[in-house]
Amino acid sequence: MLRDYIFDRRSQLRMQDIIAPAHLDGFTDWLAGLRYSPMTIRSYVFAAARFVHWARSNGYKLSVLNRSCLIAYRREVVRLRGQSRRLRDSGNQYCGARRFVRFLRNRGVIPEEPSNVPPLVMRFCDWMRKQRGTRDSTLTSYRYVLCKLVQELGSEPRRYTAQQLRAFLLKESRGFSHSKADKTATSLRMFVRFLVVHGECAEGLRYAIPRLAKWGQASLPRYIEPEAIERILDACDASTQIGARDRAVLLLLARLGLRGSDIASLRLDDFDWTKGWLQVSGKSQQSTWLPLPQDAGDAILHYLTKARPKVASDWVFLINHAPFTPILPRQVSATAERAIRRSRVAAPSLGAHMFRHSAATAWLRQGMSLQAVGSVLRHRDVDTTAIYAKVDIGLLQQIVLPWPKECTPC
Repeated sequence: MLRDYIFDRRSQLRMQDIIAPAHLDGFTDWLAGLRYSPMTIRSYVFAAARFVHWARSNGYKLSVLNRSCLIAYRREVVRLRGQSRRLRDSGNQYCGARRFVRFLRNRGVIPEEPSNVPPLVMRFCDWMRKQRGTRDSTLTSYRYVLCKLVQELGSEPRRYTAQQLRAFLLKESRGFSHSKADKTATSLRMFVRFLVVHGECAEGLRYAIPRLAKWGQASLPRYIEPEAIERILDACDASTQIGARDRAVLLLLARLGLRGSDIASLRLDDFDWTKGWLQVSGKSQQSTWLPLPQDAGDAILHYLTKARPKVASDWVFLINHAPFTPILPRQVSATAERAIRRSRVAAPSLGAHMFRHSAATAWLRQGMSLQAVGSVLRHRDVDTTAIYAKVDIGLLQQIVLPWPKECTPC
């Protein structure tokens, strides 16, 4: 109820003149159900009232508060924030408006907006998800490229030509890194394969997207020494909620070389505490059981029993504030970056993948074979693991030739 969070009677009446009391009470109850704090609920309610007042002043009705309205309001918030630094609740102003629109959609007051993704691209994404088990994060990057392709070449793939596809690839890759260009080429290649399977384009188009030139094993893995890894782990304060979660995440990164997406997708059922095993589903969506190190298991148990929010969710790692959703892969990388900066370790990179490189390098130096390291890292090809063999500095120093001495001139 609104009166449980807004105690001033005049403020209640003022907001009820802007928004119907039923919507205000429902909005506060909805936020409380998502476990937002009372302070955040009050802030979002005031923000929603200001948003609706602005919308009415600009000719928007309550039933047509859509994405374009939110975009226009966000521009207004940015403009007002630049003019007045004392704008009340400026940080939550847009967030409260966006959540109020989401609440109205859940209640059916505002109809769901039609997707701007072309039907052909939506069919492709559904097929990739069902037939190949592609992750939603990967489909998001595919969708971004393919929407531009359909917008430029049209929605009739039978008219596509190899010249058009290659010209689009060159246009979208010009000025970007090799990784960005390779992702664009992969998106187009998978899309053309989908069209060929369903008979919607010429058979020969599957060869229209060539693989980009790349020299294998041309770079060195970015890693740090095991002593620096321990310094990063020790920089996490396990007595706090965030510190306990960060330490558990970092131990999984450092001890098992997991990817950020592996950790973000962990569920409570993925642990066999009796046998000490952990189930991980990688890029291929194939489950693999890995041994759970003792210190990593202890850190996860400490987080689950002492620091994890008390919510009914089977995801292991949650964000530390309402609505307590699962952490994302990019938040795992942000956790690694915070820990590295806090420990003041000079690392070649600040992401979660640096721990994976460091773990593989340390395992090879300890005598593990490339096949064993590749099985733990879940590499399909041993050539992918072979890059770590180039960082055995001790072995390289044994075979390096001495620098020739200068000869005295005759």
